[in-house]
Amino acid sequence: MKTRINNLGVFLVKRLRLDRPGKGTQELRQELIALSAGSKSVVERYYVRKVLLVLTVLGAGFALALICFFAYSGSSGKTKLTSVLRPGYGEGDRTEALSVQVEGEDEVQELTVTVQERKYTEEEKQALLDLALSELDEQLPGENDSLDFVQTGLVFPESLQDGAVSISWMTDPYGVIGADGNIVLAEEEEGTLVEIQETLECDGRESTYSAYARVFPPDMTEEERLLAAIEEEVVRADEESSHKSELVLPASAEGRMLTWIEASSNPCLSVLAMTLVLAVCLYLQMDNQVHKKAEERKNQLLLDYPDLMWKMTMLLGAGMSIRGAFMRISEEYQREQRQRKAKTGKAGQMRYVYEEITYTCREMQSGIGEAQAYERFGKRCQLPEYIRIGSILSQNLRKGAKGLTDLLETEAEASLNDRKNHARKIGEQAGTKLLLPMMLMLGIVLTVLMVPAFLSF
Repeated sequence: MKTRINNLGVFLVKRLRLDRPGKGTQELRQELIALSAGSKSVVERYYVRKVLLVLTVLGAGFALALICFFAYSGSSGKTKLTSVLRPGYGEGDRTEALSVQVEGEDEVQELTVTVQERKYTEEEKQALLDLALSELDEQLPGENDSLDFVQTGLVFPESLQDGAVSISWMTDPYGVIGADGNIVLAEEEEGTLVEIQETLECDGRESTYSAYARVFPPDMTEEERLLAAIEEEVVRADEESSHKSELVLPASAEGRMLTWIEASSNPCLSVLAMTLVLAVCLYLQMDNQVHKKAEERKNQLLLDYPDLMWKMTMLLGAGMSIRGAFMRISEEYQREQRQRKAKTGKAGQMRYVYEEITYTCREMQSGIGEAQAYERFGKRCQLPEYIRIGSILSQNLRKGAKGLTDLLETEAEASLNDRKNHARKIGEQAGTKLLLPMMLMLGIVLTVLMVPAFLSF
């Protein structure tokens, strides 16, 4: 099974030509090859692993979306309700989108229900009451020219003066105008005279406002009239149970039984969207990890360069050839790795420069020319220092130039200063990354010190 999945990944990579050099991918290919000490097959393996990871995420996401689809398709996706949880004090009113099934009707009606917060007394000022009364005279008629001829809904604001004044409404006779100002039931052609009473509360003081409106029947269909009656029943139930923690929904309206249903949306599309986003993020994150490892490799190569130069200087000074020095350094590195693995059970940290030297030794053993192998060694390291030393070794081998040991010793001394500067640069970068945590800690310390000081006043 595992082999088949891997073959599928190889097929998709070949088919989509993901492992081919292209614009924006050349740098990534070079970093992958460099991290694997020159192995070009690592590019294909990387993209196969990448594709299989994305396919796994997509498969899991689509499976979950399919489960959600069938789970919600097998049921109505709706829950019967007898009550709606009311918002707590100070949370504000909440609007609930509900569906209502009327007895004798096949079609489910959609209805928006406003659930008030629990009421409580607030202190307000008398001056704001006077301003609120003036503001109310302008708002109450709504789109009607005057209160003498009302055929559309009135404006019953819940508060005025930016919430400083709260208002409660009463109408007489009851049931003609709803608590939201909309006309609920007006059957008389000559109009129904309705007394509107509002109690304005501000800072514990109350002011009563009364007005009279003549309400004429609006142009409503039977369905609209039924919905208006249901809304009025909801408003009435809300007012009666405003001191309770839940709003008990009305069981009937106009003599017909009501069945309340909470509509819930199918999360299938949300799951699919999150799956696609996760797959794209993982795909890009894998590239970022490669870039990060390549940067770590570059820093390690720079730090190991002086050590390599001193080793080369000592071995060449002891009479070894360049090839022999490479072989000796490679053997020591591999022996240390085996010893560390025998002691700890796992291999030690990879040192990329010695991995490249080992790879160069294998190239020479496979028949590649020694001079060419040194040049390839410098190019694989991708740093000016290594490219230069690879060229020097190649030229020395071809032309037989003297003074190689002195040249390497000079290079080693100069590289020590370069390593100090590079180490200082890395430390500065680490300090820069710590600025944000330090600023956050400073903010926390200031908060701890200043909050008690403010609270003491």
